[in-house]
Amino acid sequence: MASDTVAWFEFLLNPSLLESHLNQTNPEPSAIGLIIQFIYNSIKKSDVGNNELEPLDEPTHENTKKKKALSLLALKTSAHLNFNLEIFEQKLPLHMQDALLVALLQETLEEASTPALHATLDTGPLLPYQLFSVALYHRYALRALVQAKLPARPLKVSNVPIPGQQDPTQESREVQEGILSVLDRGADVSVRILEQLLGAGQVRAPTLATFTVHTHQTTSVTHAWHRCGIVSDEQFKCQIHFDLGAYHFLQERYEDAFSHFSEAHKLLSEIGCQPEYCQVNEAHLKGYYTSCASLCGRSTPLDQRSLYDRFLHSLGNGYQDMVKVLSDDNVAFEIPSYLRKNLELDLQARPEKTPQAFLLQMQTLNTIRNVLEGELWNSSYPLVLAQSGRPGVQFLIQALAAKLSKFNSSHMERIRTFLMTINLASGLSEVLVPAIAACLPLKTLFSHQELLTMWPKYEEPRTGVKKRSPDASLTNANNLNDIIWDLIHSYHPEVLKDAVMHYKNTAPARTDMPKKEIQELNVKWEMPIPIYNTLMKFTQTPQRELVYIYIAKAVELALAKSFQSALGLLEEANSHAAKLLGRDTVRLCKLLSWMMLMTKIQHCLHELPCVDNSVMSELTNEARACLSAHNGRDGVAPWTGINNWCILLLVNAGEWGSLLGGISLPSHLYLLALVKPLAATAHALREKLTNKSVWYDLWDVVVGILVNSTQHKRTSSGQSIPIERHHDSVIMSRSAFLDFVENLREPSCLSILISLLGHVLNILNQEPSSEVHIDHLAMWPSSVEPMVTMETVRDTLMWLVDHATKLYPTGTHTSAALCTSWHLSRADLAYMSDQHRNALAGYLTAVFVATDFLRNDNGVDQSVLTDSIIRRMIRCCMNLNCYTQAAILCQFLENIDYCTALRCLQERSSVDAMDAYYGCLWDVSLIEFIINMHQKRGELQRRDKALKMMGLLEVNSNNNDEIQREAAKVRKHRFLRSMAKQYLEE
Repeated sequence: MASDTVAWFEFLLNPSLLESHLNQTNPEPSAIGLIIQFIYNSIKKSDVGNNELEPLDEPTHENTKKKKALSLLALKTSAHLNFNLEIFEQKLPLHMQDALLVALLQETLEEASTPALHATLDTGPLLPYQLFSVALYHRYALRALVQAKLPARPLKVSNVPIPGQQDPTQESREVQEGILSVLDRGADVSVRILEQLLGAGQVRAPTLATFTVHTHQTTSVTHAWHRCGIVSDEQFKCQIHFDLGAYHFLQERYEDAFSHFSEAHKLLSEIGCQPEYCQVNEAHLKGYYTSCASLCGRSTPLDQRSLYDRFLHSLGNGYQDMVKVLSDDNVAFEIPSYLRKNLELDLQARPEKTPQAFLLQMQTLNTIRNVLEGELWNSSYPLVLAQSGRPGVQFLIQALAAKLSKFNSSHMERIRTFLMTINLASGLSEVLVPAIAACLPLKTLFSHQELLTMWPKYEEPRTGVKKRSPDASLTNANNLNDIIWDLIHSYHPEVLKDAVMHYKNTAPARTDMPKKEIQELNVKWEMPIPIYNTLMKFTQTPQRELVYIYIAKAVELALAKSFQSALGLLEEANSHAAKLLGRDTVRLCKLLSWMMLMTKIQHCLHELPCVDNSVMSELTNEARACLSAHNGRDGVAPWTGINNWCILLLVNAGEWGSLLGGISLPSHLYLLALVKPLAATAHALREKLTNKSVWYDLWDVVVGILVNSTQHKRTSSGQSIPIERHHDSVIMSRSAFLDFVENLREPSCLSILISLLGHVLNILNQEPSSEVHIDHLAMWPSSVEPMVTMETVRDTLMWLVDHATKLYPTGTHTSAALCTSWHLSRADLAYMSDQHRNALAGYLTAVFVATDFLRNDNGVDQSVLTDSIIRRMIRCCMNLNCYTQAAILCQFLENIDYCTALRCLQERSSVDAMDAYYGCLWDVSLIEFIINMHQKRGELQRRDKALKMMGLLEVNSNNNDEIQREAAKVRKHRFLRSMAKQYLEE
């Protein structure tokens, strides 16, 4: 104990120390700590060694002088806190609150100090301080009943008591329920008394100086009631109105509650800052008031309602002012995102009743909300915006500009990134960039260079450069920097052509500093080595320099995924290359044609699976022709890069026969060592052939890649250094393998690799309870090389599964069974990593994909929700403290797990809304148990709700099997949709 800490019994020996102690800045012990000690020792049995608490209705003659003094010390300390029930509810257990306020009644009301006698109490003759004590006790009584019904996280209590010590704040469930039962029986009396006190006159509250404490020299004490403090009428009545309103709201008497909340709302505006005896929370009062007004049909002016209420009002009135509501919410973030998304989905589901412009406005405002919150936004929005043309872009710019001044710096950066991202959509930049440039607030987010990068035509070539004749340029060297700017930042062919011509004719600024060659202006300009070597064989002319810069710019655009613009520059390069004089002209044009093919393939793979079959067929034929040209009979052979892209296209097009012998392939390509066994395996599965030698070849290749992954080890000095593990069958590094997978789009190949890696992980894990779901289990060997590390396999598999589910989130472009399998694998990986929320989200997604969002479901697809998966979902819910959800899931098992379900239903630490899920129950035994449990706990409202569920005809256990199955199906769907709203709406 610190030297400045005072023991509680010292105040019993010298009560005058209490006031000076409490007036310290941070007294130790604190006021609440002293109250706990005073009350605990005043109600503790005096028998040494027995620390049990006395019954609360113990006869008064057993109150010794010491216990009386401790009660008074507790009251003095409470007076220092202004008898703040908010603090008492947070810090004191219920039995101590009750003992404290009963002690106050005993000191202020001599004849009517017992609360049980208040049924006949007349408040008229009571003195001002007596009015305060009576009001305080009955406020406590109603507030305790309200708090008991509200969900709250239980206090953590040690299950192992320390010998010789007892926590004074611990109270048994029986004691708490006994007090609540007494308060509930007297609730009507408390309501009547408090309503009477609303018409009371002056009220005074006891202060610390009011109470006189017993000492060993006194036989009786007289309190200084004249030293009570005045309680303002507004504070007194406002607090009573609020507490009465909360109790009536709990009892579903909404008219009475609305009346009290209205009065409290009026009085609260008359109370100054930091009132001493009124602890009404303005936000809570507003919430109560709004709810009661809605339930009672009282209309609040629309402009004074919350955005949430205005949103609901707009939904019910033909979307009136919906644009303004959502625009305001993009600053306030009050309306839940799932409600806004549901609105958008409802509008999309009824295109014949929804104007297209209004749907676009909703999509735009929802996208802005997602961008500002840093959430994922709909990837199809740029395409929708591009289709809408100028009107859609103008609305987007106006919606952003209207609220831009209210956004912080992080919001500004997100908006800037968002606009640059959607600008990549085909045909959008020529509308979007001018609109941004015309809006000054948005224009300030971008530099001149960024706007030029977004749209090369944003700024016309400088007037001085265009109008300058070659002769004049020789004498005007100051324009050289402008020309270089165009060469580096422009992507428009005409601008680049003029800049190249003028650059060759413009003199340097200083004669002692010669100009750089055009290819030296930007060290980041690149192009395939065969094209570069061929181009450099030509004589250095402006025509050659122009071809060079066109190719370099095309490579930059391809890296930025702007493939159409890149193809435009390559076509310009090809047309100018044909005009070059030299014997390698044909060779250069051939190489450029292959580079255009490579860019088309990159564009196609980027757009997959949303590519027309005709486009894919045409590219496939060109890719075959390119690969067949490797013998170089015409003197020109494709380089390794274009060969790899052609192979990737054939794999993704399902042309596995071409890779297995249909065409002659270059033997030097390292990628073929992986692609050939993968193509052979996919071909065998498609043709339903059994070829274990091919499967095992693929197994050896992939396992070799995993063994070769870079790892780290610690030196003697503690430094981490990378090490490489090598394997006989290694053909590429893990990073190269991931690069290959990143461009892999074919569902069957993705499924094969996921199955292979999942099987490797299951072998290494050796834990049946956390196995990863995979297909094609019989294809793979039963053992794996011990050099493979589990972390490497898990990380690679997680990356691959994420890649597959992003490409094919639903069964729109491939089979629903494959998508379902991938989502299950993703969920199992999250479960293995103890990411319980992500695991639940994965399992739920698998169910919705397999059943087409529960539209094609006969009792929830049993191939997805197997018993093992349901048990994993149960464990996830339990680890998230969502025990009610776990209990509901126990019904999904083929044989209901009553042991787990009953244990979950009795769990006090559950954080989900217990009775909110009673509509999802269909097992009669569980409903009967819930009714009995609530009856024992005195939770009558929850019991009545469960009884209502039991009384439904479809739940009757005597119904035939078909009715019981239909009832279970309806409730399963209701529960799964509720779970989806919680775990998938993010």
